[in-house]
Amino acid sequence: MLLLLAWSFVVAYQDVRHRRIDNWLIYPYLLLAIAWLLFNGESLAGVSPSQALIGLGGALVLSVPGHIKGILGGGDVKLVVAVGLTLGGMATLVVIAIAALLLVVWAVIVTLLPTSALGWFGRWAPGLANQQGHFAYGPFIFLALAVLQLVLLNR
Repeated sequence: MLLLLAWSFVVAYQDVRHRRIDNWLIYPYLLLAIAWLLFNGESLAGVSPSQALIGLGGALVLSVPGHIKGILGGGDVKLVVAVGLTLGGMATLVVIAIAALLLVVWAVIVTLLPTSALGWFGRWAPGLANQQGHFAYGPFIFLALAVLQLVLLNR
């Protein structure tokens, strides 16, 4: 889980700064996750292969429609797939739900910010600025993973 969290931070940073997630960030993690699953019989987070496949399928079912509608980019879909492959079905659903909630909260906050703050976000963190109703999704996936990690640590 910590490897996923650290990697998703790097992905989120790129998404915030450039409003895109490059394949050179996504594919190495996906290859590692698949290889780990095949050679060790469990995901990087320790879930069974069947749960990893359920997470992968759930991630695709929940993210591909958003990509088709132009709401999510291809990098966002691959990020969610990596989460699903690592965490399994239920945890992936929780991460997606938390990320969606955080995104809604952020969208409300952005509407309340003064214009000067919006200019700063547009310059330094364009992924967090509202651009035609779209925000970068990577940072919210990272934050959702961090929330999940904090909850798991406090068990």
